[in-house]
Amino acid sequence: MRRFQLALALALCASFAAVSAADDPFTGTWRLNTAKSKYEGGPAPEKASVTIQSDGTMSTVKGESTYEGKAYSTSYSVKLDGTPGPMEGSPVADMIAVKKIDEHTRELKSMKGGKTVSESRATVSADGKTVTVVGAGLNPKGVQVKYTAVYDKQ
Repeated sequence: MRRFQLALALALCASFAAVSAADDPFTGTWRLNTAKSKYEGGPAPEKASVTIQSDGTMSTVKGESTYEGKAYSTSYSVKLDGTPGPMEGSPVADMIAVKKIDEHTRELKSMKGGKTVSESRATVSADGKTVTVVGAGLNPKGVQVKYTAVYDKQ
């Protein structure tokens, strides 16, 4: 009987964790809508997609993009408390910090060698269908750009 109770308790915990992760509005795959996005100071990526798994306290992100014909793959896992964590695959950053402001808003700061190279604010729409990222920072060529990037949920 105790084994059954333990198994039931573990199953309920696993179910709750899965529901909590699905409830985070950032979780999912997002594709850049180039028609709705705006980049100043340099060209926009030709395409970009981001896959996010988040439970509201921790986030794992994998990004794929093409910029001036060259493909880039980035990834990171961080706590959503603003503590920097390693970023892999970026030509301009080696660390990233993400801070959860509220359920629909995150602030991001990318760094290279301890120096901030970009800052942005990401907001999920109320209907959960778009993410708008407003920020400034270095593009893959190391040129400073300002941008409003709009991503659609896939």
